[in-house]
Amino acid sequence: MLDDIDFKDYKKKDDIHGTVLYPAVMVAPVQKKILKDIISKNKIVSIFDPFHGSGTALYEAFEISPEIHLVGCDINPLANLITRVKLQGVSQFIFRDIKKIEDYIKKPDGIYEYSFPNIKKWFRPDITDSLALLRTAIMDITSDRNRLYFWYILLDVIRFNSNTRSSTYKLHIKENDKIESMQNTVIDMFLSAAKMNVNKFKHKSDNFILYKNDIFDIIKHFRKNTFDISITSPPYGENATTVPYGQFSMLSLYTIPEYDLELEGWELDNYSIIDNRSMGGSEKSISLTDFELSLIKDYLSLISIRKQKKVIRYFKDYFYFLRELCRVTKKYVVLTLGNRTVDRIEINLVEITKKFLEKNGYKNISSVMRNIPRKRTPRVTSNVYQKPVNSMNYEYVLIYEKNNVTPDREFS
Repeated sequence: MLDDIDFKDYKKKDDIHGTVLYPAVMVAPVQKKILKDIISKNKIVSIFDPFHGSGTALYEAFEISPEIHLVGCDINPLANLITRVKLQGVSQFIFRDIKKIEDYIKKPDGIYEYSFPNIKKWFRPDITDSLALLRTAIMDITSDRNRLYFWYILLDVIRFNSNTRSSTYKLHIKENDKIESMQNTVIDMFLSAAKMNVNKFKHKSDNFILYKNDIFDIIKHFRKNTFDISITSPPYGENATTVPYGQFSMLSLYTIPEYDLELEGWELDNYSIIDNRSMGGSEKSISLTDFELSLIKDYLSLISIRKQKKVIRYFKDYFYFLRELCRVTKKYVVLTLGNRTVDRIEINLVEITKKFLEKNGYKNISSVMRNIPRKRTPRVTSNVYQKPVNSMNYEYVLIYEKNNVTPDREFS
């Protein structure tokens, strides 16, 4: 089913997925290739992505077949906004609204000042003033679809003009001289991007539901065999020490008005709260079964007691999620995974996941390793015990079929 999935020549800037930066996104042509093959050989009514992130898999499914019902979930309200904008697109009056923003910037009728914790640390005063002006102009747009598109376009503008380094997804302050020498590109960058990218958002799906929730609160409410395909890339470890999706998002979340975000009320409490509430980030009342413990015990024996607690906490969440995913999926589970290193010990999440799925009623259709040709994080990251630790340079795509499912036609 899969052979070469490196897609070394793929450039996100050529499609909708390159219009905004989001951490550790799935590669669009990989997901499209998988979904097209499954959809062409089966009657597929629904697709579920329980960690939809920037919406890569859901959008590619929509491109393949607009009739398929799409369901996504993510704990991060910024991911929710990004995916919603990709799926719902813009209205026919988008250029009128761009002109309205341009006119407001030239002759503002009042500016809504805004602030958030440590705003002076992350933005120069003139940048804050420009963002406040642009923010006010966007807030004056009455079309919900177009206004959300403008917030979407603003996301990269915020990060590019902030005082955080671009070399990492974490909030990491730049040196003072680099902060002082930055050009203020807020207005020009926004208007240019809004006009340049608008044609990528002309398609509109009327067949999707997005939940801004912790997957643990949502998935238990779905009935058995609700979704034909579940396709996702779950966190490979707790976000705080792997990919800090929440921390990456906070400057934007503090800038966008709360009424245009899907919020439960806790998301803006501090810069770390989204990551701390994500998979493996906090202790839940979940227990490991004997089988689940057998999958990780050999790794636990090789790492420190302190790290063991984090690993156990993560796998309690991960196995619970997998159990529920197996329950709610009717036909196919497609996972993009990576192996994490703890105390210089590689925890083989891929093999652990394979054994779990096979124990829970699924059979392997395809498993392929993909080299990650371009990475924002360096190939070698922090030191442990005075020795360098390699970051993830490979990811793996697993395709599993539920044992009681017979495809309409055999896979090639």
